[in-house]
Amino acid sequence: MFGSLSERASVERVENVVLFVSDAMRYDFLPQSVRRLGVTAKGIAPSTFTASSLPSLTSGQYPATHRVWMFDDQLAETPPLLDGSATDVGFDAEAVWPELPAPEKPPLQIHHLTEERTLDDLEPPFTHVVHDVGPHAPYGFDNGVFESTKAFFEEHERRRAPLVSLYREDCRRSASRFLDIYDDLEERGLLSETLVIFTSDHGQCLGEPANGGRFGHGHPMVPETVEIPVVFAGAGLPRGREYGALVSGTDIAPTAHSAQRGRVSDLVDGLDLWTETPPEDRTPRSDVWQHLDVGVGPLDYELTVYAATSAWSEDGGHIFQRGSSAERTVALGYDNCFRGYSPAWRHNSSPGSLLSFLALSLQRELTFGAPDFTREAAREEVPSAFQTGDPAVTDTTLSDRQEDRLRDLGYLK
Repeated sequence: MFGSLSERASVERVENVVLFVSDAMRYDFLPQSVRRLGVTAKGIAPSTFTASSLPSLTSGQYPATHRVWMFDDQLAETPPLLDGSATDVGFDAEAVWPELPAPEKPPLQIHHLTEERTLDDLEPPFTHVVHDVGPHAPYGFDNGVFESTKAFFEEHERRRAPLVSLYREDCRRSASRFLDIYDDLEERGLLSETLVIFTSDHGQCLGEPANGGRFGHGHPMVPETVEIPVVFAGAGLPRGREYGALVSGTDIAPTAHSAQRGRVSDLVDGLDLWTETPPEDRTPRSDVWQHLDVGVGPLDYELTVYAATSAWSEDGGHIFQRGSSAERTVALGYDNCFRGYSPAWRHNSSPGSLLSFLALSLQRELTFGAPDFTREAAREEVPSAFQTGDPAVTDTTLSDRQEDRLRDLGYLK
């Protein structure tokens, strides 16, 4: 067990925090160039969907707590990590959504900031969040090269091996952008007083037959979409070390807050890894609820596309899928056959992957690996139901341009 981060850091408290989120990077594809810079942990993504995971990274709360599930939800208050009352706050998501922001709205509701600022715009003490495009599809290409995610898979090589190679190359490209920031901090003499965190919002399926041949994330909830890297660097922390305990994406905000300000909000679900060591029997969660508001005539109802919750240990986890098996199979089958990643799924599907897809869709409870806790214990840890309408969440309206852009990227149905 590594112990608390502060025990190994050269400073008692840091002045600055830099959080780099590499979108859709899974744990087993973390480039060595990033791993060697600090203390690396296997993390559990709070959600397998960006809209609900990003608020968890900045608030320290699970999605079932903050209830931001979709892109038209927004936290009513700025999360502690992005509170600019004590530090200069910067945010950069240009690589992810260069065309998304509307002048009168935040860059994206889930980020809850009014303007983008680069690291050069900030003066210590500062908190800087970079939401990098990472290895999110289209693999190997910048956003905007293809009209949409589906167009990429229709126009480009669809065999699994080349796609995995492009995904790995995208991981290296994202790591290179992170290294530029890390080197800049070092050149400016700020690295020793800055806690630098590299992580992701969720992982990615890459056509594994055991996962039904699926490419993408959100669903199904499997280890490849849940397990993410979390690397703590700077602040005099040792390099090239393994943390030795499973962590959660909800730990990032309280850890950064503690390291920088010596205190943690009472409203977080995550742990303060700066001063604490996770208990050995800890079981981090991941929740996802992708749903649509459907209006047909006088009727207005919520259609669940996919919903699941889970609990994990170092060697595996238990997943509880919500809704009926028939509805889940139809929704996932339609998504695989007709939406963004569908050309790759159809091209790489096999009898074995089809059987795996049916098994993943039809079963309400799944176990992966060899978790060291029972399914009954996991059931006690996860929420019994998902809810919306909490006072902490504000419903917002996406512009037509925002919806089109998110749909092109494969985020919206």
